[in-house]
Amino acid sequence: MKRKDDKNIDAHGLSAAIAGFLATQVLMCRYLVQEGVIDRDNFLTYLEGALEEMTPGIDDKRSLVGLNQLINALRTAAPTKDLQ
Repeated sequence: MKRKDDKNIDAHGLSAAIAGFLATQVLMCRYLVQEGVIDRDNFLTYLEGALEEMTPGIDDKRSLVGLNQLINALRTAAPTKDLQ
């Protein structure tokens, strides 16, 4: 018999939810860069600086995978549209 406070966590479901959330964030940032809403070079400089500052204090580097994916996605993003 289970107690009320016992909870089962579906690790695969949780991983899928987190991966989906990260994917939407990456796509949104790429879109904003491609549309010229965010300056790609300034944003990349900011993110790379943030990654550099956070890395020493984090024991499990896997927690930075999302940030690394975002940086890599922005490096390969299509050029921004010319705003007229």
